[in-house]
Amino acid sequence: MESTYAMTDVENLEQQVTHLFETLRQPVYLYLMSVFGNADEAEDLTQDAFIQLYKVVKGGQTIRNVRFWIFRVVHNLAINRQKHNQFVAPLDANSWDVIESMLPDSGLNPEQTVLMREKHERLYLGLRRLSLHERQALYLRAEGFRYREIAEIMGIATPTVGEFLRRGIKKLSERYGD
Repeated sequence: MESTYAMTDVENLEQQVTHLFETLRQPVYLYLMSVFGNADEAEDLTQDAFIQLYKVVKGGQTIRNVRFWIFRVVHNLAINRQKHNQFVAPLDANSWDVIESMLPDSGLNPEQTVLMREKHERLYLGLRRLSLHERQALYLRAEGFRYREIAEIMGIATPTVGEFLRRGIKKLSERYGD
């Protein structure tokens, strides 16, 4: 996903954006769901980000790291939407069930499945204790972004990313110790 995207022809651009949407839709959607907790808003914002990608590249702008660009745009869209209608709420149980249903089938036996569900439940309860910034930083780090990239996506200083990660991990490990 580190490749550069620039407009060659409209048909090729549409195919490229469609391929990127198919590839990045789920991680972007899960980021929005995990951090902001609203399935409808997450779906709308995911689509809006890819529409913006199409428009920007069609307009002649070159994007060097499209994965980073998409996460940055979707983050900004979510923050703007939050400012306008306060859609950020702690992740509710139904939203968590949606996220859990998107996980691949692990092929575990029934006992292992119960144990995995218990771990997911503890994670869900732990995530509800985190601040918005802690959830964002943890999710983006889990997506493989570096501290500097997370700072750019979130619009904060790099040391602040480290602090959000440290506090988030501490809160998760304090209560549940896994």
